[in-house]
Amino acid sequence: MGDKVVNNKPTMTDQAKSQIDKNNSKAKVEGNGLKQAVVNACKTIDNGPRVLKLYMEMCAKCGTCADQCPVYQGEPTDLRNPVIRSNLIRSVFKKYSTPSGKLFGPLAGAEDFDGDMKKFVDAFYECTGCRRCATFCPMSIDNSVITRKGRTIADNLGYTPDRLMKVINISLETGNTDGANIVAFQQSVEFLEEEIKDSCGLDVKIPYDVVGADVFFVPPSGDLLVNPEAVMGIAKIFHKLGVSWTLSSKAFDGANYGLFTGDDASMKADNKLYVDEAHRFGSKMLMMGECGHAHRIMKFIMEKAGWWGELPFEITNVLQYTAEMVTDGAITFDKSKNPDPVTYHDPCNFGRSCGIVEEPRIIMKAACADFREMTPNREQNWCCGGGGGLSAMDDIYEFRMNVSGKMKLQQIDATGAKFCAAPCSNCKRQLMQLMEYHKRDVVIGGVHDMVFNAIKM
Repeated sequence: MGDKVVNNKPTMTDQAKSQIDKNNSKAKVEGNGLKQAVVNACKTIDNGPRVLKLYMEMCAKCGTCADQCPVYQGEPTDLRNPVIRSNLIRSVFKKYSTPSGKLFGPLAGAEDFDGDMKKFVDAFYECTGCRRCATFCPMSIDNSVITRKGRTIADNLGYTPDRLMKVINISLETGNTDGANIVAFQQSVEFLEEEIKDSCGLDVKIPYDVVGADVFFVPPSGDLLVNPEAVMGIAKIFHKLGVSWTLSSKAFDGANYGLFTGDDASMKADNKLYVDEAHRFGSKMLMMGECGHAHRIMKFIMEKAGWWGELPFEITNVLQYTAEMVTDGAITFDKSKNPDPVTYHDPCNFGRSCGIVEEPRIIMKAACADFREMTPNREQNWCCGGGGGLSAMDDIYEFRMNVSGKMKLQQIDATGAKFCAAPCSNCKRQLMQLMEYHKRDVVIGGVHDMVFNAIKM
């Protein structure tokens, strides 16, 4: 990767260009070929990951997942029941890939694909992928894995929702899901530096494109362009501790929607730019920002699978870093700067997929005068209602406000909090809209917003 800029946009990797071409060439499979295409896709489960095949065989249809599903609890209709939704795939698999299904058909839970692709897509895009079902299922079935298979089928047949496909292509083209160019990035950095100086009287720099920096920091672009207090809080920490760090002017958004659409190729192509930048900077650490799915992809998918070979840098998350600094006493706070009651929303990817649950609480309790827990919390939290990429889909806005977000609204109400920290841009967008729609006087921000207010410099 070089530093060339064309029309204020960074040059793309060859992999990104190729993937955009592939995405744009996907046409909807319709007519007589549709049924066979879905059947063939379901049959591939037989030779795919063992865990998905087990999920096809193990479900006891006990209903526990429905009791714990935010969407089904928001409005209990058949296709919002995780079992019935997953059966759109499970029943086809059983019919064509199991002896009992071939012999006994419906008696063994085997059914053919009915050809209704709209129902199929709508069902799998009403699942938030929150994985709460897996926490409570007596068989440990994770319906989000089946949901992702359903979305993969939809993607391969040209049925990914237009909005999500647009976001993926924008990210591949520009390096961020907002489509912001380098000039917008530079102006945002300058603005944040001015805001920090106004807050504490210090010239706190937000460096970028610094070759040789020890830490390459990757926030979600929303935290840099729209809700910047978290990035300003992080910049204050780095300044106070004398950390050698950098942003990238062409890779400043860890968000990666290939995870949500089931498109591994897009997810991988989007990821490569950030790894290339870490190599270019020669950084010792790639530190992900307040974005659960970005951290999950980088740490638990990309690194674990060895997409780009052995990496010469450590991957960590800023919540883990800051919590360690708080515990060690390296940074301290004036709690009076955050006097209002505050609460913390566990993003599903942090809470259930990355195991980052205590770290944000260490930070919040140290920086805030009145921290209040939601119930339930940690691994058992209710999804915000916008998970799995749903927060970006304005065409299902009423569904997100009145169905998928219903349980989270009740949780926030019960705390009486005036500020809710949600370290995830998707969660922030969903919760901001949820508070506005239901006319709640609750500010939504990040964990490091509290750091920005209260850290002693």
